[in-house]
Amino acid sequence: MTGLRPACFRFTRLALTLRALLWLQEVHRKMQTLAALLLATPAQHPKGLGLKPGDRVLLVYPPGLEFIVAFLACLRAGVVAVPVYPPDPRKMKKDITMFIAVASNCGAQVALTCGMYYNIKKIAAIKQKLTLGRGQPSWPEHLSWVVTDDLVALDVDAALWRKPDDAPSARDLAFLQYTSGSTSAPKGVMLSHGNLNHNLRTISSALIAGRDTVVVSWLPQYHDMGLIGAYLGTLFNGGTGVYMSPFSFIKDPMLWIRLMSKHRATHLQAPNFAYALCARKVDRLEGATDVNLSSVRHMINGAEPIQGDAMDAFYKAFAPFGLPPDVVKPTYGLAEHTVYVCGSGAQRLWVDKAILENESVLQPVLGSNIAARRAQLKEMIGCGIPSRKDHGIDLRIVDPETSKEQPDGRVGEIWISSASKAGGYFGDEMKEISAAAFRAKIVPSSDGDRSAEEASTEYLRTGDFGVIFQKELFICGRMKDLVIIRGRNHYPQDIEATAESHEELRPGCSAAFSFSDGADDHDAEKLALVAELRDPDIKNKASLCGRIRSAIAREHGVKVTLIVLVKPRSIPKTTSGKISRARAKKALDDKQLDVLYRNEDMIGDAPDNGDGDEQLEGAVGDAEMDRRAPAPTQSGAPAAQGASQKVDAPPQEVFQFLLSEVAQLLDVDKAVLNPNTPLQELGLDSMALTQLQGIVNQKYHVNIQEEVLYNEATTLKSLQVALCGGNVGASGAGQATAAAATLSGESAPTRAKKPQKLVCGCIAC
Repeated sequence: MTGLRPACFRFTRLALTLRALLWLQEVHRKMQTLAALLLATPAQHPKGLGLKPGDRVLLVYPPGLEFIVAFLACLRAGVVAVPVYPPDPRKMKKDITMFIAVASNCGAQVALTCGMYYNIKKIAAIKQKLTLGRGQPSWPEHLSWVVTDDLVALDVDAALWRKPDDAPSARDLAFLQYTSGSTSAPKGVMLSHGNLNHNLRTISSALIAGRDTVVVSWLPQYHDMGLIGAYLGTLFNGGTGVYMSPFSFIKDPMLWIRLMSKHRATHLQAPNFAYALCARKVDRLEGATDVNLSSVRHMINGAEPIQGDAMDAFYKAFAPFGLPPDVVKPTYGLAEHTVYVCGSGAQRLWVDKAILENESVLQPVLGSNIAARRAQLKEMIGCGIPSRKDHGIDLRIVDPETSKEQPDGRVGEIWISSASKAGGYFGDEMKEISAAAFRAKIVPSSDGDRSAEEASTEYLRTGDFGVIFQKELFICGRMKDLVIIRGRNHYPQDIEATAESHEELRPGCSAAFSFSDGADDHDAEKLALVAELRDPDIKNKASLCGRIRSAIAREHGVKVTLIVLVKPRSIPKTTSGKISRARAKKALDDKQLDVLYRNEDMIGDAPDNGDGDEQLEGAVGDAEMDRRAPAPTQSGAPAAQGASQKVDAPPQEVFQFLLSEVAQLLDVDKAVLNPNTPLQELGLDSMALTQLQGIVNQKYHVNIQEEVLYNEATTLKSLQVALCGGNVGASGAGQATAAAATLSGESAPTRAKKPQKLVCGCIAC
């Protein structure tokens, strides 16, 4: 990477206070030190790791600035960085399963992390062995874990630094970005230094970013849009970055808005659901006179299907706070093209849905016909004009069957060739898949002459359907079965496997897919599951759906909005005997499935305790580690945890508040909620539970302990008892216990007489 200019990174907390700050000079010094130690042998330095250029290294960090130093050190040393989601053993088994799969696939022998996460992992591993974790996936034993907190502070001899002529070249592999893929076959996109440089230059030019750029982001640092768009883009342009944990955003979306105002943000990025969520929570700014969004110049909306209603709601909500018009920019990108393809979409069209789906032609409907035909129409959001001239991005719409280019207005697969196109997927076992996906060639439509360059150009097959209309790209959908809910990718095979672990379902006979009913959430996509029953006459189908929903929420962190149980041998299959998810979805839409039972949101049908089903057992806090480690007191003794603080309100008032808030999160009437049904079975996924935690914190100034919040058995009633009985930690009352460290990088403020240096995640504050 070249062209680095002075930059500043800031990391904040829920109270808008600064928690960590890094100037470019400090970033550079720490990066050089760690890069030297990555390559140094133990003989050269006692802390040397002895890695070689090209070796893969896992970066396992909770939200914070330590990650970016480690990532840059890997780039500097020529070591291949592999950013991964830091598994939280408290919650979803899939996290550790995917972590194991990625570690195995990339062949990493070393994992870099911070001290707090290392201790959390160590405690979790011990508890897993000693308590209820037998038979569950465990941490890879071959990995050597290295804590970087102290390494970056060492005074390393400059002689250990690599010489400039040994610096990585544009063709050298920079990092692996693991993208959608099942846990059995993760896909690591190979991105070179040249890919990264080209994409950052393209983004900088397209967004008109520079030294005056101020980014405010909550996006995960291991995600391509967060890592490249929010972190590396800021560094590349010499701007300023202000960051917060994704958990902070979910708890209080208005923190993102307030930070934009406080730091005069210019460039921001988020998936579509975030704009809809902020619009719904704008009432939290009621009466605020200090929020000014007039500095905003560009807000990327991407990473999932873009909804016009969500953008309209966002503008309506925040125009009174000075948000300029037309700053939310629909954008298209994917990890296989580093991240960015094109953006600043300008057109919004209403098109005939039947013609689009049946004839693969985009036919706009204009004028007064829109209101009269709304049910037959689909709104299409333009994602900008791909620029071959300015950015060297050659984007074509191609018939996926014939490999022939399609004319404007006709739907086909999006193919791309540019210097941002990745080298393929990592691993020998992925060579054939990489060749098919990254080295496709367009077949000429006629026998006319083509230049040698055109004939030899190799394209990336994105797996996305799109169409060009008046030079602008419109995304029509996905060829592949990837499910994207709230900006997060879910592989349907994994969800189906979890569902089919229930013996009442026929193995290999379920289909998971996303759908949009247009009823709420600005037409956001939701998750549906269609599954065949072994025995159509089984009792307690509602109970079965509850257990399936709970298992999927626990292992994948996503809510199943709709579960449909059907007769054996009734789900559509391909000629090779595989489930056809697209046909199953269409059959559901057309009411052509042999439906035995339909369960939506589990509201009203949720079983009461004691219905004969096996009970959800094993408190998460007992089976796994507690996220909150005891904070040091001034005497040096660990502070007691737990029930020193409770809600100062009548229990019935607390219950009614919880009932109303959960009903609002689920968008149902509170009268249908069963107070004795586990929250996860009611339909609260991990994001909704985190939102509830933030809502309670804002209302009562207490923080729900996470072993209570994420316990599979927690109900509305038991949560009310926990809050009123003191089984929570104070977040605003001055107890040192509440300032304990968390994976989310959060801590509650204290009122200690003397300032204390508390470790929050891996960030000292």
